[in-house]
Amino acid sequence: MANSRALAARWMIVGEWRAHPVRAVLAATAIAVGVALGLAVHLVNASALSEFSRAVSTVNGEAELQVRSVTPAGFDEGLYPRLVRLPGVAGASPVIELQAAAAGGRETMTLLGLDIFRAAAVTPSLLGQPMTAAGARGPTSEAAFDEQALFLSAAALEAAGARLGEPIILTAAGQTAQFTVAGVLPGVGEGQKIAVADIAAVQWRFGQLGRLQRVDLKPVQGADAGRVRAAVAAALPRDAQLVSRESEARRSDSLSRAYRVNLDMLALMALLTGGFLVYSAQSLAVARRRSQFALLRVLGVRRKALLAQVLAEGLVVGVAGGVAGLALGVGLASGALRILGGDLGGGYFEGASPELVFAPGAAAVFFA
Repeated sequence: MANSRALAARWMIVGEWRAHPVRAVLAATAIAVGVALGLAVHLVNASALSEFSRAVSTVNGEAELQVRSVTPAGFDEGLYPRLVRLPGVAGASPVIELQAAAAGGRETMTLLGLDIFRAAAVTPSLLGQPMTAAGARGPTSEAAFDEQALFLSAAALEAAGARLGEPIILTAAGQTAQFTVAGVLPGVGEGQKIAVADIAAVQWRFGQLGRLQRVDLKPVQGADAGRVRAAVAAALPRDAQLVSRESEARRSDSLSRAYRVNLDMLALMALLTGGFLVYSAQSLAVARRRSQFALLRVLGVRRKALLAQVLAEGLVVGVAGGVAGLALGVGLASGALRILGGDLGGGYFEGASPELVFAPGAAAVFFA
């Protein structure tokens, strides 16, 4: 008798799908579209933020603490020696940071003016082991001390249309100056356009004498981080502020939070719409099969067994739509990153070419 009831239940499920196959396919498709849109938007946002954080870390040289100017005009360089003498500060590196454009280039790059000795001690990742035009490696090569020398990342070299050993003209802060491409910075991530030159040459050529945009700080190992930050903050003028890795990460996240939340909500609306369609289809199917359910009850099928049957039908549709939605979502996210970029055309991560970062936890949530 139990086998007969199970056979009847399976017959009802298969028979319903045979009688109305389009309805089941449309229900699964609705779920797939909703899951795909939700997952794709989430993956695009996560990938863009990850790339943006990597770009910020590269430009900042992974400095634990930084004093940054409030405005692009910078602050008085006299602050630098005061910061070096503060208790708990093991080293400091002055930095000129400007947005520059190469003559004939269509995109801007970040121009960093560095004191090579200070940067090597505080933020060595900014220097890396650049390959020079002469084939030598390392920040101690003679090219690093040449006021005409400019080191470019691979992306900046391509964007400027320049070659090693050739002259390049940069425009920044309303000034124009000519340099020679002396080497490539291999430690910079793909797609990040960064140029590095001697700090004195950048100050002199771009009208930044007596000014700095930031100072990278290296605390004494084992020093109380709170006391060091308090001492640095107390020494800062109005046109400078103290930032850390954590505050920079929060800042980069908050820049596009409202934009990302709106996209997530739109994607979730699609997912909820798909769920509503599946619910409506299931409710209609249940109402239409009341006589069949009544027959099963007469044959001895319990109410819980009927409920399990209806849930099993919905589960099969949901699993099919969820699996298809995950695959479609990954494909949509990958295509959107290649074609539209990490901000889907919003302008928040302009110039970044992020790689797809798959999030298994988020995929599981959208699938569920």
